[in-house]
Amino acid sequence: MKKYALLILAFLLVLALSACSLNFLNKTVNPPPEIPDQPEDIQPQEPEISSNEPEQPDTQEPDAPLPDPDKDDGGAPVEDVGEPDGEEEEKKEISISHTDVTLKAKDDTFTLSAKNLPDVYACTFTSEDPAIAAVDEKGIVTAVAPGTTKVNVHIECEEGQFDFSCIVRCSWKAEGGGESGQPGSGGGDALPTLSGFFATLQGSYEGLDAMMVIDGELLDTYYPGLSGMDVVEEVLIQETMMSMSNVAVGLVKLKADATLQDVIAVQDILQSRITTQAEGGAWYPVSCETWKNGVITSVSKCVGMFVSPEDAQSMADDFTAAFSN
Repeated sequence: MKKYALLILAFLLVLALSACSLNFLNKTVNPPPEIPDQPEDIQPQEPEISSNEPEQPDTQEPDAPLPDPDKDDGGAPVEDVGEPDGEEEEKKEISISHTDVTLKAKDDTFTLSAKNLPDVYACTFTSEDPAIAAVDEKGIVTAVAPGTTKVNVHIECEEGQFDFSCIVRCSWKAEGGGESGQPGSGGGDALPTLSGFFATLQGSYEGLDAMMVIDGELLDTYYPGLSGMDVVEEVLIQETMMSMSNVAVGLVKLKADATLQDVIAVQDILQSRITTQAEGGAWYPVSCETWKNGVITSVSKCVGMFVSPEDAQSMADDFTAAFSN
């Protein structure tokens, strides 16, 4: 029995020694991996520290604006806005539409108006001799009797107060041998035709060649009521269409028996067209502004409407001169 016990112990001892030998051999043949040495030039990184200071732009870059230290916004970059595109447009001088007008018949009229006024103003018209030429609150001057007088204009606006005067010459032959009461009856010159006057304008001003005649349905649409007036003898209206800078010329001749109220009614129709176009009907801002500055005048029972970027008042002056002789 002891013999078998000794054999078992010897066998266990051999197994233990074999296990130790195998473990030693495994470590020798497959040693554990070595940790590589850290390079000397790599330093541990320090944590970033945030700062409330604004980041400074790289001044080496040409597009980076420099901060402005004098501003209250903490030195935010200042953009270079450059020079202004152009100088402000010069203000036009305040004046009046006419300074010397000759009327050749009793009850002939023309409209005296102020030019280049601001939106808010007050304008007063007075005649020095209403027995020769009368004027109403709208500036419509009416011939009464042969002679010469002045119509004064007083203007009050934010720029100040201004006074102007227009010489009015009422010249015709009176009954019984003096001066005649109607143009063409006696020594007076005949009035030009509307087409003749328009041809004169075309020869004097640019932009009047490519225009469209407004008549028929267009006339009733754009100038409602004008063709239905019995006192209207002739109408000649032309406009440029679909243009960035509109031009329009409207000429209306009334019959000899037309009254001042008839003249005013025609003026109101023409003014309604101007107002419609100025308030957006002309579409483009430049065109609307051109219509807004349109001029309407009347003389010798003829009414003229003139719309032009630069020449509206000059055309109106030519109209007054042509139809008052």
